[in-house]
Amino acid sequence: MMLLGFSTSPEDGGVLSFGTPFFIASTLVFLPVILRYWADMDWRFFIFPLLHILLIIAMTVLSFSPFQSSVRAFFNVLGFVIYLGVICSVLGQRLSIQTLARILIYSGGVLAAYFIVNFLFSSVKLGIQQVILERYVGGAMSLPWGASNTIAQVLLLSAVSYTILDERRKSDFLMFWLIAAGICLTFSRSNMILLFLLFFVVFRLRQLIVVGAISGFVLGVFFAYMVIFVGWDFSGFDAFLSSRTDVEILATGNGRLQTLIEKIDYLTNHPFEPIGYYSSLFYFDLSAHNFWMTSLIEQSLAAVMVSLCFFYFVGRTVFRRDRKVFFGFLIIMMALMVEDPHFTQQYITSFWVYLALLVSFGRTESDMGVARES
Repeated sequence: MMLLGFSTSPEDGGVLSFGTPFFIASTLVFLPVILRYWADMDWRFFIFPLLHILLIIAMTVLSFSPFQSSVRAFFNVLGFVIYLGVICSVLGQRLSIQTLARILIYSGGVLAAYFIVNFLFSSVKLGIQQVILERYVGGAMSLPWGASNTIAQVLLLSAVSYTILDERRKSDFLMFWLIAAGICLTFSRSNMILLFLLFFVVFRLRQLIVVGAISGFVLGVFFAYMVIFVGWDFSGFDAFLSSRTDVEILATGNGRLQTLIEKIDYLTNHPFEPIGYYSSLFYFDLSAHNFWMTSLIEQSLAAVMVSLCFFYFVGRTVFRRDRKVFFGFLIIMMALMVEDPHFTQQYITSFWVYLALLVSFGRTESDMGVARES
């Protein structure tokens, strides 16, 4: 997971996470654990994700680019096996929920550090104006595998995992704020709003005011240093800021409303003709920026219903255990309403691990006791 954020680039012939060989090896290690604790797995947390995977594989056949779709389908299969292995490992007391949460948090901290270093290096080399304007894939702010919005979505998965920790260490707190800083530097409006909502769950109001004041002071000193000693030029920043706060742009969701209407028009004319997994970018100029609409248009209504059932059961079991953790899950669900990051290896893997964390956390102590006795 620590290597997940590092990858090859398209110029190298394709994007491949450096963590991939270890994920493949981990599936082989997980297989005997899955077989050992298979009987203790709740069918609801197996059948729906399995159907989700089978639909992805089936719709890959219909895709515009079968090879590119197959790569993403492969990582979903890999993530599914890891998901099962992690849950069974927790049931068998081979892995603790707290350790699993820290795996996500620390991997997010590493990714955030990588993104921030890339952000600073590109700003010194190219200028801050160019970096904040090139947030798209292949731009100065992006990493080889994704644009800033997608990076923020992966970081958000790590941030909400912080709510599961029982005893928070100083290092956990540091990783959380490193992740928060990374999300803010992506300049993703939706993810920053969701991060702000998360603050109210993690911190009490007094803590929030103190931490906010300290963070604001640190950021002010940092940017002052970069302007005075590094020579950052913010003369064009007001144009960027106005483009991010323009009322007309905000009203249309930065073009998201128009692209949603485009997908709805297609569905009206072709209600039973899914275009195939990972085919939206080949059929339309922009993706739907919505997980549900993308799934509907690419994989049919069946995929939406399967995902809804799966997420419903995950949410319900977490809700019964801890409301704060449930609210973190809702934040991730809200994030999927305004983005569709689920095509990158980094998000696919992190999302399956996060779901395994929630399912493991949501299981009651009595369930765990039955597993231990068996």
